Amino acid sequence: MEILAKIRQRAKQTRRKIILPESDDDRVLAAAKVIVEEKIADIILLSQDEALGKRADAFGLDLSKLEVIDPDKSEYPEKFAEQFYQLRKHKGITPKAAREQINSFIYFAGMMVRNDLAHGFVAGASHTTPNVAKAAIYCIGFGEEVRTISSCFLVSVPNCSYGQDGIFVFSDCGIVPDPSPLQLANISASAAELFQLLVEQEPRIALLSFSSKGSAHHPLVDKVIKAEQMIKDKYPQLKVEGELQLDAAIVPEVAKMKVPQSSLAGSANVLIFPNLDAGNIGYKLVQRLAKADVIGPMMTGLKKPCSDLSRGCTIDEIINAVCTTAIRATS
Repeated sequence: MEILAKIRQRAKQTRRKIILPESDDDRVLAAAKVIVEEKIADIILLSQDEALGKRADAFGLDLSKLEVIDPDKSEYPEKFAEQFYQLRKHKGITPKAAREQINSFIYFAGMMVRNDLAHGFVAGASHTTPNVAKAAIYCIGFGEEVRTISSCFLVSVPNCSYGQDGIFVFSDCGIVPDPSPLQLANISASAAELFQLLVEQEPRIALLSFSSKGSAHHPLVDKVIKAEQMIKDKYPQLKVEGELQLDAAIVPEVAKMKVPQSSLAGSANVLIFPNLDAGNIGYKLVQRLAKADVIGPMMTGLKKPCSDLSRGCTIDEIINAVCTTAIRATS
């Protein structure tokens, strides 16, 4: 898709340093080969595998063109362990437990990013989303303005006129199970910022529900209505409409019937789901049934960028995650 080619080209222009801590996964090595050869980013692999050279050779990956770090043999473990202890001691962690935690490659990667030794990290090929999220939150930390960690997907639907010519950002699809109105407001702000950065078009946010502007009454609908008001109060620069059913949010003809007074309904390109059930099911339906290209989940609300991967990710999805992480590191 055109948007993916454009994102890849923009990543090449930034040449950020991105860590791939899961070098034990062959897909990561195959992706690293493409990233290095196309000069998309400067890659750091974390590895203690004595056979890494042979495995890299099998994929045609020249390890001399990237950086390989064995955490235990590096100069950083004691420094990172002390920092991590200071960060988490209020939660009862001991210095010994902090050192053990840093032994995890995703935590080591997070501490490298925290210490400006890399611009971001991409993981999840062999770790669950909760594990990647905890490493990012504990090591990188929350951003200054938006105090809610969430996950966004960039979704590009082929032969689709809705959204931004078939391009959307979906959120939250991987982190917050039942967001409060304030969390929904913060998730919306993060998703809008990501859309603006990656698509370079104005975000138009729809807060999704099973109701369109009072067509149904329920506490779940009330939550979305409160979130809309909080967005208007906290982020007045954003264009937002809620509560909206999905068809009213993206289909102009339906919007004219259901919410004729709205100037945004029918043209939304940022879709905010009311809970994690809806978000996770929604993006996977579009990915599988509409054969959409999907990049993500990209974690938002952090001081520095981190992207998660599905454990079923493809090589291209790893490459795309590196590209978006690199672009986000420039903002």
